Amino acid sequence: MNQKNGPATPPSFQGSVSGGIEALATIAKVRFDRLFTEPDAIVTAWKQGLPIAREWFDPDISFGGPRWAAISYGHINCLGSRLVFPEDSEVAHTPMFDNLADGIRALRREVDFTKAGRFPFYLELWEQLKRTFPDQTIPFSGFGVEGPVTTAWLLRGHDFFMDIYDDPPQAKTFLSLVTASIVKYKQLLARINGEPEFNPSGTYVADDGAAMIPPTLWPDFVLPFMETYFTALTSGTRGIHVEDLSPDHLPHLETLRINQYDPSVSKRLSPFVILAHCRIPFTWRFNEIESATYSTEATRQWVFDAAAQGAPAVRAGIWRNNCTPRGRANIKAFREAVQTVQHQREAGQRKE
Repeated sequence: MNQKNGPATPPSFQGSVSGGIEALATIAKVRFDRLFTEPDAIVTAWKQGLPIAREWFDPDISFGGPRWAAISYGHINCLGSRLVFPEDSEVAHTPMFDNLADGIRALRREVDFTKAGRFPFYLELWEQLKRTFPDQTIPFSGFGVEGPVTTAWLLRGHDFFMDIYDDPPQAKTFLSLVTASIVKYKQLLARINGEPEFNPSGTYVADDGAAMIPPTLWPDFVLPFMETYFTALTSGTRGIHVEDLSPDHLPHLETLRINQYDPSVSKRLSPFVILAHCRIPFTWRFNEIESATYSTEATRQWVFDAAAQGAPAVRAGIWRNNCTPRGRANIKAFREAVQTVQHQREAGQRKE
């Protein structure tokens, strides 16, 4: 870590809790796979699940708006990857390219995303939801796109991580074309939602696959393509979500001039380790699995430990697996512990 400017002063401790249609479907007993494609399932989840969620959890917790369950593979579906909807499970996808040459040829072709894959279906589903819920502001979202490395992995399969060793020049060409396609897709989403294609306030990328590139190879296979992505889309705030980074990856986030880092589930990290290796604000996540299984005392201790280690913010989610009595108790304990820390900070107590 570059220490020439001294350690950053952590901001005041923050905590947040949010949920979504996925949790509401669980509460309303709507089978999960129906939530991706069936308007009546979405309507039932929203209309029946939300009142119960308000009763089970604090009423000020946000559950977003009525929408289909989020799909991260919208962009690759438009490029030709098939989506699979297993019963009561997350959506899956199929890799496309047997080799880099096939992928490079395919990505050099022009694609009208609005007419490709399931994009027309989700445009129509979006219109249906807006007609059904005229009092709600519903952006076109949930038919999404991943970052450069993850997208290359999804399209090429696991062999992509050998490509960077077997044929580095071709792998870089493939990543360049993948990144250009991602930018075009993001610009399309912005236009559909009435937003500027180039957003001066900021943008965000999710790229868990980048964690599978060793830190020593980030300057060749991650940083140039992330920089292209951000430069094409914003001159403002840069946010990034990458799960499972190692401590040696973290200084690269400063090279990218990241303003907000979401480590999410990263077992090799802790708030203390992050602060020791980079000076970027981050939010430490109380995993939904932990929320579903911990005791309330363990939940409170988790918050206190995160604060003591210097985490500037923590968050918890309400998901399919923690819509249970224990999950509800732990969400309450989480929020109470956050308030305790905030009151202690206001009273002048040191984080230790």
